Amino acid sequence: MRRALWAETRGSVSAMAGVLLAALIGFSALAVEYGHGLLSKSENQRAADLAAISGAVVYNSTSSTTSMNSAVNAVAALNGYSGDATASLVSSPSGDGNQAVKVVVSTTDPLFLAHVLTSAANLPVNAASYAEIFPGGEPGCIMALNNSGTGITMTGGTAISAANCAVTSNNKVSVHCGDTITTQQLEYGTTLSDSCSGIKPPTGDTLKETNATVSDPLAGDSDVSTARGELSTTVTVPGAPSVPTTGHSVTFGSSAGTTATDVAAAGSCTATRSGSTWTVTCSSGGTYNFGSITVNGGVTVNFNTGNSATYNFNGAITNSGTALTFGPGTFNISQGINISGGGSPTTFGAGTFNIGPVSGSCSGPSTSPTTNYSICQNSPSIVFGGPSTFNLTGGIWVKGGATLTMGSGSSNSFVIGAAGNGDSLTQAGGALVTFGDATGSGDLFQMAGNLNDSAGGGSCITVSAAVEHDIKGYMYVSGGITLGAGTYAVSDYVSAGGGGGGGDVTCNGVTTGVNASNVTFIIGGTTTTTCADGSNQIFCLGAGYAHVTLASPACTGTPPTSTSTLDTYCGFAVIGPASGGAGADFSNGASNTKVSGIFYVPTGPVVMSGAATMGDTTSTDCLELIASQVTMTGGTATGSSCNALGMVSSGSTSTVISLVQ
Repeated sequence: MRRALWAETRGSVSAMAGVLLAALIGFSALAVEYGHGLLSKSENQRAADLAAISGAVVYNSTSSTTSMNSAVNAVAALNGYSGDATASLVSSPSGDGNQAVKVVVSTTDPLFLAHVLTSAANLPVNAASYAEIFPGGEPGCIMALNNSGTGITMTGGTAISAANCAVTSNNKVSVHCGDTITTQQLEYGTTLSDSCSGIKPPTGDTLKETNATVSDPLAGDSDVSTARGELSTTVTVPGAPSVPTTGHSVTFGSSAGTTATDVAAAGSCTATRSGSTWTVTCSSGGTYNFGSITVNGGVTVNFNTGNSATYNFNGAITNSGTALTFGPGTFNISQGINISGGGSPTTFGAGTFNIGPVSGSCSGPSTSPTTNYSICQNSPSIVFGGPSTFNLTGGIWVKGGATLTMGSGSSNSFVIGAAGNGDSLTQAGGALVTFGDATGSGDLFQMAGNLNDSAGGGSCITVSAAVEHDIKGYMYVSGGITLGAGTYAVSDYVSAGGGGGGGDVTCNGVTTGVNASNVTFIIGGTTTTTCADGSNQIFCLGAGYAHVTLASPACTGTPPTSTSTLDTYCGFAVIGPASGGAGADFSNGASNTKVSGIFYVPTGPVVMSGAATMGDTTSTDCLELIASQVTMTGGTATGSSCNALGMVSSGSTSTVISLVQ
């Protein structure tokens, strides 16, 4: 009896164990199969998102569903989903009436353990994604292109004003308390931090915040690539002119000496003296060979002032006298011009000036080394009439407080080599240098070295208007500079007070910092400079510069063409290099800076500090700032009154592609 009961009990336990085991297998199957299904769905969703974005981008540019489907299938195949994705153009599920590309990725997972509970062999796994096309969004006028690191960062009472255009960042947008962004549309790539609700729309408008990224609107732009090509323009530096060695050297002193005889040896020339004044007369149109010319202190020389001729000087022109005046002509001077004294102007008439380097150092410059300048000016004034052509083997040195005028009128031409220190122009404090315009057919403005005014606080420079300015070095100013219209292809960097010194100056009765209208800078970034805040950039604007205007040529027509005959890159204020990571720095009181045009440094940052400003929201000026990142601190401000780009054929509208479901 007990055995039978025992056997019956064991049977009950076995049946119960079987039921429990089946339940356990079922639950395990659900857990394993469901977990694997979730993993598959996540992978499918990622592929669907990528394919939808790609399809939307292609459809937006081609309006072709065939091209859209091809793009979707290509992206799906690259992610291992060949034949598993379907695309369709639908109304966006957001309900705003825009179109969207819907992509569904459908796969199946085989079932193994779940056969305990179902007869199905596979589990369908579907994922859907919608990429909405936002057409005609506000054009972006402040763009930070970095996909990693910093995007737009603002601290310390800063402001961005872009009432009629979008502010975009492919990475973070960080706005701290006391900082503001005023815009109708804000696009951010990763995170948005707005500690105290500083991001707001203009009065009466609504703010649209979109989690989206934008591409560089000027990547591949033909104008940009053509402009950068100008950096490779060759500057052919002239050698010292080859002149006959038969000429006599002439010294003009207070006594006759052999002066008249030495002058007569040059040809049909005479020299007469009245007191301390010498008059040299040569026949017009002839060629006259001299050695060197030396004017002693207290002496005035008037050299053939009424006639034009060709003069060969197998030596230098050295003046320590009261005044030296030449008439027009062609001047071949093998060993440079060294003007070291005198209270009255040293004057040359209009002509062609082929000038070799001064032998040895200039008498007085503080630069080092100081050799190989073609013009050494320690006198108060040198004036070259114009229009004239200048071919200088070496550079130009101008002492503090001196005035140098290089040509006049509109048809001058300049090819200026570099001195031993790499400068084509070295200018000391308080100097005034003016280059006549070079807008005639075939006219050039070329410097084989630096335009260096780094020690020139209080100085003024006026640069020629020219179709193209080629500067094979850097441009550094500490005083006021007025830039004539045209492109400026600067191989290294551009800095105005960037090292922390200099600033606005009264030039010709007008307060001037940097005055550049109808100008485009093309900056190569071969080397960078340390700006006032310690960063190394290709463009610096620093202390004391409160009157700065940088205005690109305006555009007209479709496709856009320049309204300026001297600059074909309408709409561009600055075009930076395509690589290198250096950008622009506005610091230490660089206030009232008006930039109209595209400021394009796609691989470098724009850094603003110390109450600097950039842009002008109170006028019709249009700033479009495109950089890798934008960092603003310490009361700085930037903005634009743009309501459309319209300055270049590409990037003129802002179409946003964004995942909405």
